[in-house]
Amino acid sequence: MSYCVNCGVELDTEFNSCPLCGFTIGNTPAKETSDLSEHYPSDIILLHKKETRINIWELSGIIAFSGIVVCTIVDLVIGKGLSWSLYADTSILAAWVSLTLILLAFRKYFLIIPGLLITILSLLFLFNLFSPPVNWFYGIGLPITIALFVAVSIIILLYKVANFKGFNILAFAFFVLSGFCIVTEVFIDNYLSDVVDIHWSALVAVSILPISLVLLFVHYRMKKGKRLDSYFHV
Repeated sequence: MSYCVNCGVELDTEFNSCPLCGFTIGNTPAKETSDLSEHYPSDIILLHKKETRINIWELSGIIAFSGIVVCTIVDLVIGKGLSWSLYADTSILAAWVSLTLILLAFRKYFLIIPGLLITILSLLFLFNLFSPPVNWFYGIGLPITIALFVAVSIIILLYKVANFKGFNILAFAFFVLSGFCIVTEVFIDNYLSDVVDIHWSALVAVSILPISLVLLFVHYRMKKGKRLDSYFHV
């Protein structure tokens, strides 16, 4: 069994050249031939996926830059100044930065999550600057966004440390979601009236609790918790 040193495709013994890339097998140096056993078709698949992510990132950059230019020019021509385009431009830029983090730091959550947090907080801060005299960023924008990312980080951590990733992950995610809703209402009430009066978040938590308990019962008691990736066919 041998592999093409140019593209990594598995070759039959009777092939004189690679059927995929056309590389002539006879031109392969002896040293490279000895290294063929260290390469696998999966390596080529991973390389292809990386190149695909880079291509998507480059294409998204072109689209984002074009959108910013179009929005800015239209606002300048029609509105005789910058108004709504400020929101559109910063939103497009934030979306592109977020996509950049996801594509280039693929599955490196210790980079993606802080990067997304900083990006979204920067977007909300700029929105707050664009809409004076209302100052909502420090009252609700900053704490709720941080609470959301803390909740997401907890769910990811639970997913990573769980030995079996089944319905128990969904149950834990629902528990975290109910806590996030309560924290959100606390900050909103404190910002609007300085009086915390929990209503809708308590209803959400009470509604989610039975679902979480059922999922935990199915997973642990009935031993029927399938892995999420196989259950959802991902």
